[in-house]
Amino acid sequence: MSNNNRVILVTGVGGDIGQSVVKCIKRRTNDKVIGCDIDYYGGGKAFVDKFYVAPRVSEGDRYIDFIKFVVREEKISHIIPITEYEIKLFTDKKIEKLFKEVKVVINNQFITSTFLDKYKTIEFFMENQISYPKTIPLDQYNNEFQYPVIIKEKSSRGGKGVYIVNCDRELEQYTKEKKDALVQEFIGNEDEEYTMAVFSDGKNVNCIAFRRILGYGSLSKFVQLINDEKIMALGKKIAEKTQLKGSINVQMRKCNGEYIPFEVNPRISSTVAFRDHFGFKDVIWWLELVDNENIEIKYKTKYSKGIGVRVVDEVYFDLQEK
Repeated sequence: MSNNNRVILVTGVGGDIGQSVVKCIKRRTNDKVIGCDIDYYGGGKAFVDKFYVAPRVSEGDRYIDFIKFVVREEKISHIIPITEYEIKLFTDKKIEKLFKEVKVVINNQFITSTFLDKYKTIEFFMENQISYPKTIPLDQYNNEFQYPVIIKEKSSRGGKGVYIVNCDRELEQYTKEKKDALVQEFIGNEDEEYTMAVFSDGKNVNCIAFRRILGYGSLSKFVQLINDEKIMALGKKIAEKTQLKGSINVQMRKCNGEYIPFEVNPRISSTVAFRDHFGFKDVIWWLELVDNENIEIKYKTKYSKGIGVRVVDEVYFDLQEK
């Protein structure tokens, strides 16, 4: 299907990732983009060709019926699910059959089931001899690590459900509140935090990495392009072990010269607009890959160095002049 004929539904356009995905598509193609979000005033509403208010995924059949309606109404050809809840839903084989006429931009089931679960992620690192922070289920933890430690819900997402704990009192409180969480050793420091996007067409593995500083909540507010064979080798190893055909995001810290991953996001990540500017067009590549699984994609580095800074902007709705 040519770009001019694609009608793409991007979910979760109220959030930073959904808005960035829309920005990348609009920047690179003439595709029609339909957006949806649970928030009527989700910021991405200002950037899409048409917008729908969506029910929550937790509403089950109501959400599925809503997606089916939008697919019929707008003649949707592709769906890009943005949130972890939606990604998990669309990996369900029963749901896949309901939308067999639509191309869903999503990773294979091994990737989603492994990396949507923080403990399975650690087990993946263990099994594949990849360095990782020491991690223990909270209900089995017996003060093995020095403070501070990280408390992380097994299904935490986008920095939510992750807490820094500094003392016994705080740990005891989280132990009472969190029934399915992990304790992880605190490694490195915030000045040595890195994020890497890995895209594979099934044959060629492409990587781009940034040193990052977080701000505006858990967003990357500052990124600095990094060219280091060590970090690229890590991305290629993860891609090969997971039979990646699509895009993932690896988050890590550098300790004693070694990049230690602590999380893998089985989806497009929040630095997607940054890397698109640097020529790493994983949103567009993924769309091309689901249209033609035999396509070969090789990233040609556009810049040898560079810095990106996230800005805050505003959009407006329902304005009425006097």
